[in-house]
Amino acid sequence: MLPTQRSNPFSITEHSAQVINRVRATRRLIRLQLRSEEIRWQLLVLIGRYTSHIAIVSVALLAVALAGMRLDSLASAGRSAAETKPALASAGDSAESDVADRPGSGGALLKPFFQTYAALNNQDGGLIARLAVVETAQLAEARTAIITYTVQPGDTVEAIAVRFGLQPSTLVWSNEAVEETPDRLDIGQVLYVLPVDGIWYTVQADDTLEGIATKFKAKVEDIVSFPLNGLSASANLLPGQKIVVPRGIKPFTPRPAQPTTTYSAGTYSAAPVRTAGSGAFLWPTTGSISQGFWWGHRAIDIANAVGIPIAAADGGYVSFAGWDNTGYGYMVMIDHGNGFSTVYAHLSAYYVDPGQPVARGQIIAAMGSTGRSTGPHLHFEIRYGGVLQNPLYYLP
Repeated sequence: MLPTQRSNPFSITEHSAQVINRVRATRRLIRLQLRSEEIRWQLLVLIGRYTSHIAIVSVALLAVALAGMRLDSLASAGRSAAETKPALASAGDSAESDVADRPGSGGALLKPFFQTYAALNNQDGGLIARLAVVETAQLAEARTAIITYTVQPGDTVEAIAVRFGLQPSTLVWSNEAVEETPDRLDIGQVLYVLPVDGIWYTVQADDTLEGIATKFKAKVEDIVSFPLNGLSASANLLPGQKIVVPRGIKPFTPRPAQPTTTYSAGTYSAAPVRTAGSGAFLWPTTGSISQGFWWGHRAIDIANAVGIPIAAADGGYVSFAGWDNTGYGYMVMIDHGNGFSTVYAHLSAYYVDPGQPVARGQIIAAMGSTGRSTGPHLHFEIRYGGVLQNPLYYLP
């Protein structure tokens, strides 16, 4: 049997003492080293370097996290917008319109257009802003054929043109009825839509390619090479033939401010009431600007709901109140006695009589969709000396 071995307490004690002495020696050495300016400076540089690296990594991680949250919020907002359809009411009825869901031909490309005017407060504290438009638009270059489009509730020439990636003038020059009254559309009206900007021209007697190109500031080779025309450089044009003039431009012909037909009733032709405006205009109502001022629409359209109050933009007297036969529907015209006059059209009701003096900001009518209109809105004009002006130049 082997004898039991016992540990030597003295050897353990000596070992512990050696370890303690080494630790103490190391601490003394470190203290001595830290007293050196060079060593302390190197330590500070090292600590600063690692601290800066940690800060950069932290900022990068925070940016990635915030970007992910932003993308999630945008996706949620896009889903919410896609699920929400603006309601447009007409007299006695309501209709829904979602421009992104309207029918179009294939190859659609999401094409966002956000047009905005500076937010402006009117006399009632309401907000007027340019209507944000997010359209499912088909690029003109993606189409090779002329298609038709049926006007939907809430449509304007400007919005339809944006939908198909065209200039409003192209729609006007391709549709004779629109060219006559480009600011008035009918729901269900069928429009021809070209695949490119330009003119859909009906050939007249004695027309030549060179003459057409010169007249519309286009190029003969563009007309000949356009596939739908089926022409050659030596082709004979036939009267009544329809051809596309790519990038053609019609000379601008100013339209008279006054309608060409007479009013049905309500015109005031006696001596003007001595009530002059201040020359400072107020916003006549609240809502969104659904169509701005351009050469084919020399006014602004403010869209909202039927019955929204309409106020006089400035003081004056009522020169007309009643039904207009040219497509404006119920309309009020105010003469401000200083060269300016204002027009308020497509009303559902009006509360003033011809010859009546009105004050700036006085409620004169209610918004509607009468006449040739695709949805409830106010068609608002400012005229000076009978010439149509851009209202946005005069509104606060």
